[in-house]
Amino acid sequence: MPRYHPISRLMEFLNSYATATTAGIFAFLVCLHYVLWKNNGRKNKAPAAAGAWPLVGHLRLLRGPQLPHVVVHADKYGPIFRIRLGVLQALVVSDWKIAKECYTTNDKAFSNRPKSVAVEVMGYNHAMFGLGPYGSY
Repeated sequence: MPRYHPISRLMEFLNSYATATTAGIFAFLVCLHYVLWKNNGRKNKAPAAAGAWPLVGHLRLLRGPQLPHVVVHADKYGPIFRIRLGVLQALVVSDWKIAKECYTTNDKAFSNRPKSVAVEVMGYNHAMFGLGPYGSY
């Protein structure tokens, strides 16, 4: 019967402990990802209008004489919905009460500009007047 060295027993214990710890951390991260990121974005998004082309989006529909909310059927999607302008998404508000709430109650949330690398480089880290975010600066 071979005798085990105490260090080999310690290494076996640490190996099993490390495997169990790694599996636990991985399971925790998967659960955290599912709870925070998967469910959070779904319940707060406005409905998206159908009929967008892959790279062009709804731009082909907006060139006519009709207003954008009429072209993509505001009655079908409700008073607030999303359309795609190229690869970017835009929010269309076709009800005056919601538009008033956007510009009075939630004016700080709607007054910011989207951040991009080009604006950061050209605007000296968002410090230029025309390219800066909402704030005291």
